[in-house]
Amino acid sequence: MINKLYDSVESAMADIHDGATILIGGFGLAGMPAELIDALIAQGARDLTIVNNNAG
Repeated sequence: MINKLYDSVESAMADIHDGATILIGGFGLAGMPAELIDALIAQGARDLTIVNNNAG
């Protein structure tokens, strides 16, 4: 089984590279993963395709 837990949001974003496709889940402001989105922006990857449904 793959370990899907990370020590930090930065380590969770480490394998996201330019041109990646990212799926963001959640519903409204209460369920949107704002901290992960902020870390993704700070990580600096470019040319991303963001797939989103009901994130507010």
